[in-house]
Amino acid sequence: MKSVHEKLNEILPRMIEMSEDIYRHPELGFKEFRSRGKAIEALDKAGIPHQDAAYTGITACLDSGKPGPNIGLIAEFDAVPTLGHPYANEGDYAAHTCGHYAQLGVMMSLFLAIKESGMLEDLCGKVTLLVTPGEEFCDMDYRKSLIAEGKLHHPSGKQEMIATGVFDDIDIMLSCHAMGLDMTRYHAEIGAGLNGFIQKRAIFTGKAAHAGANPEDGINALNAANLAMTGINFLRETFRADDAIRVHFIMQEGGQTVNTIPSRTQLEMYVRAKTVKAILETNRKVDRALRAGAFAIGCDLEIQDTPGYFPLHQDENLTELVKKHILDYMEPKLIAQGTHGFASGDMGDISLMWPTVEIGVAGFSGSTHGKDFKTADPEQAYCVPAHYFADTVEELLADNGAAAWKIKEAFQPVMSRKDYLDTLDSLNKSTIYKKENDVL
Repeated sequence: MKSVHEKLNEILPRMIEMSEDIYRHPELGFKEFRSRGKAIEALDKAGIPHQDAAYTGITACLDSGKPGPNIGLIAEFDAVPTLGHPYANEGDYAAHTCGHYAQLGVMMSLFLAIKESGMLEDLCGKVTLLVTPGEEFCDMDYRKSLIAEGKLHHPSGKQEMIATGVFDDIDIMLSCHAMGLDMTRYHAEIGAGLNGFIQKRAIFTGKAAHAGANPEDGINALNAANLAMTGINFLRETFRADDAIRVHFIMQEGGQTVNTIPSRTQLEMYVRAKTVKAILETNRKVDRALRAGAFAIGCDLEIQDTPGYFPLHQDENLTELVKKHILDYMEPKLIAQGTHGFASGDMGDISLMWPTVEIGVAGFSGSTHGKDFKTADPEQAYCVPAHYFADTVEELLADNGAAAWKIKEAFQPVMSRKDYLDTLDSLNKSTIYKKENDVL
């Protein structure tokens, strides 16, 4: 293990440089072409073959040549629209305000160090690098266009990789992410849960008329959307605190011109909660409010539901194994354990079917998804997690993979891949309510 840590110390500076360059050149999901090129350049330089996956994603595998478990190292590298960030793109406002660029640095450093140190010579099994695109659930019209063109089947990178079998031979999933806690107080977050969500788009269609001359001849779709939002807000007192519910929306289209009664408006929203049951229950309430707003004003309504991500539940046994190695790099008081976050990620979908950890890491400053997000401490953001994940991989692949097999045997999948994909399909729907037919 001394050799792999020495190699990490040698490799990390250039991988940090690569990742910070990606930070300064952000790209939204399934548009990570430049970032992908940087990752491929690093793999090619190390002589590691790689494959395409999920349109802009990459996979690569190191094989010990001996039977054993396959350990997946998951990284993301997409950005998120953030107005006002110093490196935000013109046009789509893409900016790295969620730390995905650093995930790539951590896992790529570890993967290269395993290769260059010859670590697997004394171990068994495989280590697979999985660079997954499109984690941020945004820019949906573009993603739907890729689906329409047959380039994707699903709007998330990990959903696509699940559907196309990329993860089928992986046994254990390791990942990390910038934590949402106070990074001056904690340096690692383990065993955290995350909400799941459904994404919704509500399209209200009314009737245009001159807003000054004859507004009475119009049907105001903006008024319908406003009533719907008010209805949702009045429902908030019915949301149980234990369900960790969040319903939040933006108005994508508020009308066509101020001098015309708006004939079409569009709301986009997430319905988030801690459990699938709570998501579906809240989703039904939101649908009622949307329909009520349309019905009151006399608008047609289309509700488009797109399945987002499932709640994240990290494997307890794998968490404890990783924690043991984290404790070699920090004091117990710096580790937060068993928290729940109201955000969501597609690692939740992974956790349904594979033993999974996603360690929250420190080393960043500013607000997540805020214009001031950046790396503050490269040692914490990159170096420390790369080293404790190296120790983790070593234990998982030692003794013929005994620790990994024990974790996998104890793991109880929530659903099979087929059931998962069938569930996604069932949640992906569009429902139209015509004003002449809609009776509440």
